[in-house]
Formats: sequence, structure tokens, C-alpha cells
Amino acid sequence: MRQEALDIASWLIPAPVIPHEMLTTLKLSGGRALDDVSEDSGTGNTFGGDGSILPDLGPLKSLGSWPSVGSTIVHKVEQLTGFNPASTDFNPTSWNAFLQKFSTMPFFLNFTSDSRVASISSLSLDQAVGAVDDLLKAFTTENTFNAVVTSIKKIAQLALENKGQTQKNNFQQQGVLSVKESQLYIGTIRTIVEMKYKSGKGYEQLTQEISVYRGFGVLDFSKCIRQHEILEGWDGQNVEEWEKGTASAPVPPNQSPAWNSGKAR
Repeated sequence: MRQEALDIASWLIPAPVIPHEMLTTLKLSGGRALDDVSEDSGTGNTFGGDGSILPDLGPLKSLGSWPSVGSTIVHKVEQLTGFNPASTDFNPTSWNAFLQKFSTMPFFLNFTSDSRVASISSLSLDQAVGAVDDLLKAFTTENTFNAVVTSIKKIAQLALENKGQTQKNNFQQQGVLSVKESQLYIGTIRTIVEMKYKSGKGYEQLTQEISVYRGFGVLDFSKCIRQHEILEGWDGQNVEEWEKGTASAPVPPNQSPAWNSGKAR
């Protein structure tokens, strides 16, 4: 118990903040000058499950459900790193810090991370959907996967609507909370898409290879119960608020035929 509390206390130390003046002097992004290429971001969150039974919440009943315990922990990651899922402004410090905190979350039984490469263009996005399917199939149902694809299409539409330079890099993050076989999985999918603005058409994805990152962990129910006083003291966020609290949530899903059916399963 004492070591657990020490580990959590260490994790709760906020990520260091890089001064804005220092960020503005770093003029390179992916090898290109920031004056020539702008950067923005889009986030979506999705919860789903197979209906399997999770343990009793015990002293965590005030948080409402195990998925809401999970979303509360992810919300704490956001607070510790300054990551704002409701903003389309790209902040490289919080973007990197979020993943570092997320991947070292002390309430995970284990954590897995890997990636897939996909070729995309303005006419073909199905490889991206296939990569996401391959990365999520281990811990999501078909219905949850389909909901994730809808959320990704919303992020894509947001990227098309958010005006920047003629060429821009769009940083995309998709959060996933999934109940499967009586386990609660907490994951994130990330990629970066290069886009170009064309007069009369708007933004289009450039023909490119993208790397789709996956990181996910299994929630340790027993540890959460043992450390319930810590979790109850945090700023709780139920799973419905977590899903709705992103910049992409109110945006309609992109309807481009480049997605094909959007279903890889």
C-alpha cells in the first residue's frame, strides 16, 4: 500500500511546462518551417463494451461506474499535462506529455504500445481504417470499433473545417474506453496527417504513409479500490462527459467515399 501511494504521488507530479518564448524560437516542425506549415489537432473519445460484468465498485460507488473511473483517470492525465481535448490548437509540449503520463498510468495492470503503417490519399482512406481495426480488435467489439470509426470521421471533418496555412499537419488522437470479457481497457490511437489547401476544394489529405500508434492498458480494479481515497479526491468526469468533451464531438462525420464502407471487420 505504501509503495503504491508513493508511485501514484510520483506520477502526480505535473509535466514540466516549456515557456511560450522558447516554443516560438523552435522554428522547425517535421523538418519544415512553421511559417510555411501550420499545425492543428483533433481529438475524439469513444466508449463501448460487450455487456460483460465488472466487479463491484465498493468505496468508489460515488464515481458511478467503472468506465467513469477510467474517464476520471484519463481526465487527470489531461490536467497534469495541459492537454485540452476540446481545443484544435496544437501544443507540442502537452501532446508529448499526455502520452508519457498516459503510458505510465499507475492504475494499469499492464500497458501495450505498437503501431501500424498505412498508405492514404484524398481518394483512399481504407488502409487507415484497416490499421485501426488491426490495432483495436484485441480489446473492442465490432460495435465499439464502428463507433470509433465514426469518431475518427468526425476528427477528419474537423481537420477539413479548421483553417490554417496552405499546408498543415493535423495531429489526431482517438481515445477508447472498452469493456470486454469483464476487463476495462483504456486506450489511445494517434496519427499525424499532412494536408494541403486547394482553391475551390478546401483541405485534402496528401498522398502519404502514416504511422498509426496504439497504446492501451487494462485497469487494475483492486488497486483502484485500495486507493479509492486518492481517486475520490480528483475532479471526476463521467464517461458521457468524457465522450462529449472533445472538439470533434459536435461535428458530423466526414462522408467522403474515400472511406469506402469504413468497416474492416
